[in-house]
Amino acid sequence: MDTQDKTVLYSREGPVGCLTVSNPAKRNAIGQSMWLAVPGLVRRAEADPDVRVLLVRGAGQEAFAAGADIGEFDTRFASAQGCRDYHDAIRHAEQTLGRCAKPTIAMIHGYCIGGGMELALACDLRFASEAAQFGVTASKLGVVYSLTSTLRLVQLAGPSRTRDMLYSGRLFGAREAASMGLVDRMFPAADLERDTLDYAHTLCRRAPRAMAASKRIVGLILEGARDETVESERLRLDAFAGDELAEGVRAFKARRQPEFPAHPSGARP
Repeated sequence: MDTQDKTVLYSREGPVGCLTVSNPAKRNAIGQSMWLAVPGLVRRAEADPDVRVLLVRGAGQEAFAAGADIGEFDTRFASAQGCRDYHDAIRHAEQTLGRCAKPTIAMIHGYCIGGGMELALACDLRFASEAAQFGVTASKLGVVYSLTSTLRLVQLAGPSRTRDMLYSGRLFGAREAASMGLVDRMFPAADLERDTLDYAHTLCRRAPRAMAASKRIVGLILEGARDETVESERLRLDAFAGDELAEGVRAFKARRQPEFPAHPSGARP
């Protein structure tokens, strides 16, 4: 296992890359140095042609991440510039993860609170244990979430539920999180890792450029596109001329599983 920050680890098992928040003494609470480490690890997975999917998780099963490392607040927030630097680190990590060309899945055991929610919501999909607990406890600390982090909550849960989370700071379970659209699939705690990895390996057998293009088109829609753009048209037409479609058709006719080529290193659709 390789690491750039002792509390954020990166590993790869076959075609699945894994970014692990590892601060178990504090329930995987996320400090500024951890946020700063995330973009480089995401880019590393993105540039590796052998990695097809990036999994994001917390070490152990007690917590995905139980929020920010509050022990840093006295020093990090001692000045306006310190506050800006801290929030810039979060925004950059979220943006890099959100824009990763490869599918990203948050696997959520236990607590997913505050900063943990920010990290999980930056992923494409969130799979959670039935025992997971969620919450945005900003109002209990006097913290205000950034517009970009709040936007993700609004896009998934809607404005009223977002207000409820931000105003009350209450914790809620995985079933309620799923009803809000914050969780995509729930599994018994004992099955979460196995079933999440099974799904990840399913994606590893799909066409990587087609998935990356679909991810970008969803992004264009979230950015406000309501009709074809130059970029979406290019992505669609490139697929018809690409090697993935040819292989997909050959495999269909031969009644076999397709063998899609890996992305060239660092390639985007």
